[in-house]
Amino acid sequence: MKVILRDNVKNLGMAGDIVEVKNGYARNFLFPQNMAVEATEGAIKNWQLGAERRAKKIEAELKEARAIAEKLEGVVLPFTKTVNSDGVVFGSVNKADIYKALTALGHKISKDNIELNMPVKALGETEVGIYLKPTVTAKIKVKIEALTEVETKIPDAKAETAEAK
Repeated sequence: MKVILRDNVKNLGMAGDIVEVKNGYARNFLFPQNMAVEATEGAIKNWQLGAERRAKKIEAELKEARAIAEKLEGVVLPFTKTVNSDGVVFGSVNKADIYKALTALGHKISKDNIELNMPVKALGETEVGIYLKPTVTAKIKVKIEALTEVETKIPDAKAETAEAK
């Protein structure tokens, strides 16, 4: 089935593209999400009438995405995690952690834009991709450091309860 994409769809195409997709994908995902319309002759003519306006909008969005990518390039997000005596990290850094850290730094991106297949579980720096638009991506670094012995000590729970009374 041929459809006209109304929005950018990752791994499929950009808004305005006419693409061939399977019937089920179009009917069960693209149409209900309002991401595409069926590519009939009337729909194609109607889409072509607004092409210039959409082209300006797309260019503005790409310009904004490039500006965000420039700000994100070179960002290093530091995290500290507990490690055992063998240097194995307890816990990991996932999309939610990265999203919170980027938001705290003032970067406005969606959690879905973070390209992280598996949580980061290794000490050191790991490169993580940020998908902004089909042609615009940025790379940031996630740095995991080990907590020191002093930082990992847990206060005595009995002492705290005695002080609270």
